[in-house]
Amino acid sequence: GVPPRRLAVPPEPPKIWPEKVIGTKYVRLLEQQLQQLRGVTAHGNRRLFLDDVFIAYLLAFFNPTIRSLRTIEDLSQTVPAQKHLSVEKICKSTLSDFNRLVDPQRLTPILQALRGQLSRRQCRQPRVEHDLQELLQRTIAVDGTFLHAVAEVAWAVANSNHHGARRHRARLDAHLDVSTWLPEVIVVPEPGQSEADSASESLQAGRIYLYDRGYLSFALLRAHYSASVETTASALVAQAHFVVRYKPAGGNSPELEEAVERPLTAEDRAAGVLSDRVGYFTSEHARQAGIAKIQLREVLIAYVDQGQQKTLRLLTNLLDVPARTVGWLYRARWQVELFFRWIKQHLRIKRFFGTSENAVKSQVWTAVAVYVLVAIIRKRLDL
Repeated sequence: GVPPRRLAVPPEPPKIWPEKVIGTKYVRLLEQQLQQLRGVTAHGNRRLFLDDVFIAYLLAFFNPTIRSLRTIEDLSQTVPAQKHLSVEKICKSTLSDFNRLVDPQRLTPILQALRGQLSRRQCRQPRVEHDLQELLQRTIAVDGTFLHAVAEVAWAVANSNHHGARRHRARLDAHLDVSTWLPEVIVVPEPGQSEADSASESLQAGRIYLYDRGYLSFALLRAHYSASVETTASALVAQAHFVVRYKPAGGNSPELEEAVERPLTAEDRAAGVLSDRVGYFTSEHARQAGIAKIQLREVLIAYVDQGQQKTLRLLTNLLDVPARTVGWLYRARWQVELFFRWIKQHLRIKRFFGTSENAVKSQVWTAVAVYVLVAIIRKRLDL
């Protein structure tokens, strides 16, 4: 017999979201970059691509009710989302599988393009040698923060609180340009990788890096140098500079040996500088790390914290700037903490949409793109 004729089922009309969808204007700003994400895949049956997922994540950051794969699926079928998506629906199960396969590094060109747009809008002053403004224009604040992850994110760091409950957290490391407030490097490090080891992999020549006490590592200090080809093989040349906060000498914090005091100016003392010395780390650990012959500078600065007088100990390889400038540079490190606070409060990364490393990294990369997009909009409004 003749098989019965199958009637095509018309697609359902887009749904109406119960509240106004925020963030669609940012999608329009990214149309050119999103086209580049639509790559050719070896899997001919694939219907979901990175540009659609990026749009879904971007809208989720601006709309607090979108906090799960299910709500992303619901949103994808609405009128505002359908204006920008190439699929009728982003299914929960499909997105879960996609998160395990996607390469988050493909989002890097979007971040670079956005950073380029914002950098062109920055007003930079003329560079003057050793002037504070010139130094800040090449200064990078480095820090890491933890983002809470769901328990199924097995690769994230697991620790126990005082009640014995285990929490999973994914660490995010950032290198922030303090003159533009833009992230130069965003890293979700490998499990067990220390902050210092992560930082040493992303150093750029000619930059000044600011580190807090969590970056006490002779290997990190050594990473700022390269062997000179013009002199002996053991000679080291600084390719990048650093200002790092060290604990007071003693215990596991090294003492600066063979130290020579430098005279302080009236301006230095007015800025709270107590001491300015140049010397070396000469311990066995320093020799093994290859920094025993590196000349280091120790600047002690007095400050008040909650009514108590304290001393800030800074180590640096900036040998030819005023002591007070070293302290002023370190103060710019707080900007990376504000960056993390902005990410957590305004983008509300409190739960990840996937449990794999790729899924977490894709969401973090999208969050940073949103951060730069907001900065671009604010700059346009200022103009």
